[in-house]
Amino acid sequence: MPTPLNDSPCFAVLSRRETLPDEIARRLADEIGAGRPAPGGRLPTEAALAGSFGVSRNVVREAIARLKSEGLVETRQGLGAFVAADPSPRAFRIEPLGAEEDLRHVLELRLHVEMGAAALAAERRTPEQLDRLRAALQAMARAVETQSDGVPADTDFHHAIAEAANNPYYRDFMVFLAERMRTSIAVARSNSARLRWSPLAEDEHAAICEAIAGRDPTAAREAVRRHLVSAARRLGLALSSQPEDAAR
Repeated sequence: MPTPLNDSPCFAVLSRRETLPDEIARRLADEIGAGRPAPGGRLPTEAALAGSFGVSRNVVREAIARLKSEGLVETRQGLGAFVAADPSPRAFRIEPLGAEEDLRHVLELRLHVEMGAAALAAERRTPEQLDRLRAALQAMARAVETQSDGVPADTDFHHAIAEAANNPYYRDFMVFLAERMRTSIAVARSNSARLRWSPLAEDEHAAICEAIAGRDPTAAREAVRRHLVSAARRLGLALSSQPEDAAR
């Protein structure tokens, strides 16, 4: 039996049949709906939840970001996460992506959000955040060499950009968008040999990393634009971020 956490309910270790952040968010939402904790009450710490669920703190952080985006919790600097005073879902939602047009619309949204985040990251990133970005880039390089799945490293790279922006709203919204797109892109990749991890995608990520490392916001924005427009093309989608793209 898991140990009770600060008078909060016990949680069984996850079975990993679902996406981990989604399952954690669902379980916590169920507890919040049952009044545990009550509105205004504090959730267990990230470390305590990670130990109870048997996952990493990053997974817990993503789950909390989902609950925050749905209006169920709020975070307070240095204090942690608390149940909202009115914990009724009132969030902006994107339903599971099915049609190609849905994926294109979300890619367009992600494009402009991530361009802004990359520009902020170039201005604000810490040495530790740059190290995480470079570690993800190295993992992508290994995926190219071994012809293995580069999606986990890709996801970590883009999450690192969001973290390096040092703006919690960019971070939470980019996590939200990435999770809504992950399954659709994975399916698209599995259905086409064209979408296997490639040196071209690695080079695009390297350009983003270089711009952020060099503290060049303009170059960071442009590198993200080029990468996501090219990524959309590799998925068979036309994505225009600026007028000149439409004429190409």
